[in-house]
Amino acid sequence: MQVQTSNDVTLITMDERFDATVAQKLKDTVRTLAERSQLKLVIDLSNTRFIDSSGCGALVASLRVLMKNKGDMKIAGPSAQAKSLFHLTRLHRVFEIYDTVPDALQSFS
Repeated sequence: MQVQTSNDVTLITMDERFDATVAQKLKDTVRTLAERSQLKLVIDLSNTRFIDSSGCGALVASLRVLMKNKGDMKIAGPSAQAKSLFHLTRLHRVFEIYDTVPDALQSFS
């Protein structure tokens, strides 16, 4: 997982697998960002080939933390597997999902 901030938007690029071993790390990272008032977040899933329910739960928990602090989070570049999981769990109705990172970043403008 890589974290970088440009202007007032933070980009978190996830690794190939987004499961229970990574989920807690994402939640801790987002909590720290929120404490620093970094409240605009893009989660880049373009490298992620596998996401499970723990990953989805971490995304929802992270969004809640941000929204509680008047922030927002967008999803960028989900794989076919991730898109399928988001539709199956109806999370596509919860998250703003963009095909590319630049599109997601631009949505904050």
